[in-house]
Amino acid sequence: MAGEIPRYRAFISYSHRDAKHVAWLHRRLETYAIPRNLVGTQTPVGNVPKRLAPIFRDQDELPAAGNLGAELTAALTNSMFLIVICSPAANTSRWVNEEILAFKRLHGDDRVLGLIVGGSPFASDRPGNEDQECFPKALRFHIGPDGELSDTPAEPIAADLRHDGRERVVRKLVAGLTGLRFDDLVRRETQRRMRRMAALTTGSMAGMVLAGGLAFYANERRIEADAQRKIAERESAMAQAASDYLVGTFELSNPATESPKTITALTILARGAERAHTELAAQPLVQARLLATLARAYNGLGLTKESEAALLGSLPQIRKAGALGADALLQLAVSYQHEGRMDAAMATVVQAEGMLGSKPDSFPATRALAAEIRGRILIANGNPKGGVASLDRALTLYRQAPSAPVRDVAEAYVIRGMSQSDDGQFDDAESSLSTALAMYRGALGDRHLRTGLAWYSLALNELAAGRLPAAEKSIARSLEIERAVLDPDNPTLAESLSMQGQIYQAQHRPAAAAGALQEAIAIWKKAYGHPHYQIGIALVYLALVESDRGRVDAALADLAEAKHNYDVSYGKLHPNHGDLLVNRATILAKAGRRAEAIADCAGGIKILGQTLGPDAAFTKSDAAICAKL
Repeated sequence: MAGEIPRYRAFISYSHRDAKHVAWLHRRLETYAIPRNLVGTQTPVGNVPKRLAPIFRDQDELPAAGNLGAELTAALTNSMFLIVICSPAANTSRWVNEEILAFKRLHGDDRVLGLIVGGSPFASDRPGNEDQECFPKALRFHIGPDGELSDTPAEPIAADLRHDGRERVVRKLVAGLTGLRFDDLVRRETQRRMRRMAALTTGSMAGMVLAGGLAFYANERRIEADAQRKIAERESAMAQAASDYLVGTFELSNPATESPKTITALTILARGAERAHTELAAQPLVQARLLATLARAYNGLGLTKESEAALLGSLPQIRKAGALGADALLQLAVSYQHEGRMDAAMATVVQAEGMLGSKPDSFPATRALAAEIRGRILIANGNPKGGVASLDRALTLYRQAPSAPVRDVAEAYVIRGMSQSDDGQFDDAESSLSTALAMYRGALGDRHLRTGLAWYSLALNELAAGRLPAAEKSIARSLEIERAVLDPDNPTLAESLSMQGQIYQAQHRPAAAAGALQEAIAIWKKAYGHPHYQIGIALVYLALVESDRGRVDAALADLAEAKHNYDVSYGKLHPNHGDLLVNRATILAKAGRRAEAIADCAGGIKILGQTLGPDAAFTKSDAAICAKL
């Protein structure tokens, strides 16, 4: 094509089963506006155009037999790039493979770009995962000098729609199609976005904060009439301070001096925490409320270390805030609980409750949150009866606080339902969990993280009740939401993956179970950086999967690692130690080592009796397993 101007910027090759992705991509690429100051830039693929149109997309099904045909061959000849929509359907499509081969014969390997919409790259290299391969064979290998596919592996350049947002994927492809750097495109887009944000920030953001300021800072404040004026003046000043603070945080974003990759929601959270420590030290009430909000956001994203760091730096000021600082301490307790530091979590809840004062009817929403967190900790520490009692108190307090956030009330129902499930009350648990799900869907919608977590809880109860088809559907709903709103290394995603692995294990699908559990374990190890009980739970189920595969030594090694995670995380004997021994017994019995199995069973039931009690549903369930051995 030397000296010729290609008719098409790109040819999109795809299986028609992926047509929904192609329709969006074709429209987005043809309408993408290259930033004006980048148009005309000289790159290795020529001068950057104003538009990428036209992009060739064949909308007709290819023939069942024969060759590509004159029209498609001409389009491939007159296209500068090839974009391959990569999926298991594309991998099994004869015509996608033929189009890649034809393009490579005409133009070589260098101008083939991929977009992953499903499956997994190079899955065909992992036995048992061949059906997940998303790269067609012609994409996985270089073309040889003779025009035939060689056995030399290629390294395809591919954007990934599974993990990146649509706009990020588009920019990656535009960078490939123009020769521009991805960072240049992001920077220009960010500058435009930040200009719009700056125009809106002073008006809409300040107005929003000012309008909601009194409700935000003055909730639960009911005092005598003669003090109303002073309190209102103080709350107004606090709202104004919050407004200035938030606007200032956004104004710090300067794309001219900072990498656009850092201008994210997490950047704003980090800056907000830093400014709260330094600029609001003399205003403990404002500082405590804002830090509590920032910490809640971090915890909601599964970023417990960031939440903890934001709060620990201002503990003296938080304590000076009195009752209004209790929310911040409770978020610190949530961070500790998520990290498996139960003793520290409970001690922090006690401190927060002390800051609320001795009047039992004051600050009902905050007291309810404290009771809810206390309930979670008690349940995690093997005291389900105490946990349910605390959760019931939380729900009573929430009913006394009409302004209580729906998410907190629904969360109390979730934890209560999970405790009922642990006690074998599966129908009662389903009622509690369905109530929570309905609250989340009504208040937050079907695509919110909290809604996804409610689906996860239903899956857990359905698994415990042996309702495996229902459990599989619920966890699929949970993962669909979580993968759309969370980063792929978020620990919250790991919880659902672990649950999915457990469901697959119960369905005797070892390959699928191992894949989900191993992905969960890898995420948790990266996120926590130290032993954690959640890693231990996933390892126990992975051991059962290895046993199903006949890999006894690998199973026992997984259990040994699980015990280490339990030992460090709990710091004392826990029901999970007993359950681990019962699972070890089942693995040993299956391998014909019955004497060791009987000894482990006895030890496991003894631990469960000491921690949960001999009449607990979980103890009885594991005892029944041991009786069969």
